[in-house]
Amino acid sequence: MSSMNKRVFDILRELDSLVDFSRAKLQWDILIILATKGPSSTTEISQTINTSRKSIIDAIRKLVDKELVTKVKGDIYGLSEKGEKLLESFDSIMSINVTDKPDSSIESNSISLTNIAEYFYMLEILKMALLNKQITIDKASHELGISKQTLKYYIETFTENKLLKVVNQESVLGKSKKIYVLTDESRKLVSRLPELTRLKRNLPLKILLKLTGSYRYEIALTKVMLFNVISIPVLMYLKDQLGILEAIWLYVIILLPLLSIFAEIFNRI
Repeated sequence: MSSMNKRVFDILRELDSLVDFSRAKLQWDILIILATKGPSSTTEISQTINTSRKSIIDAIRKLVDKELVTKVKGDIYGLSEKGEKLLESFDSIMSINVTDKPDSSIESNSISLTNIAEYFYMLEILKMALLNKQITIDKASHELGISKQTLKYYIETFTENKLLKVVNQESVLGKSKKIYVLTDESRKLVSRLPELTRLKRNLPLKILLKLTGSYRYEIALTKVMLFNVISIPVLMYLKDQLGILEAIWLYVIILLPLLSIFAEIFNRI
């Protein structure tokens, strides 16, 4: 790996260790707002990104703990010196190629990290494709909470940069649909980012996502909680009528939360 590429990946590791892109988008939104607008109140931040003030306060508390944000006065917060350096580190890798290829093909295979949002979605999409082998725009956009058009833009960008490749898959009904899978180039990137490397080894998470039909841990966890909230009262009401199904149902109620717990533990190892 060239010295420039090594520097890029070192910076990416540093960024990922300070604020986990794949799990803390709200924190990055706050950092971006403070970087562009300057010191702001929690109410202003809440209105800007259309998120509850309580969520903003919780996220800011975590950023303060990480020494990325500091209280200016009262309810107003601004970037700390460490926070400013974090964004400067990101700026330093904008438009830098992150490919090992030294020949003329380097231009078409390079990743231009034009903004933090692009980096966030790059990691999220790589993460989903890594855990689920393949992704579709419809399902991925729903789980990320963004429009299909927005996600399509990012996916097409990453496809052009050789991070994803499109495959036409035929359904049982004979209809063709586009799915996206990782390329060899993106697998190299995955192997160099700690967060994605941990996910690759996270078997409980892969099983949980498969059982719940989800791309992301947060969505799977929501489905598990909803399933248990509905199932437990129903099971108690019908317990004398289900027979062997009662034992199976109870097993699933216990299994899913356990998988959720182990998935989180494995992600921290």
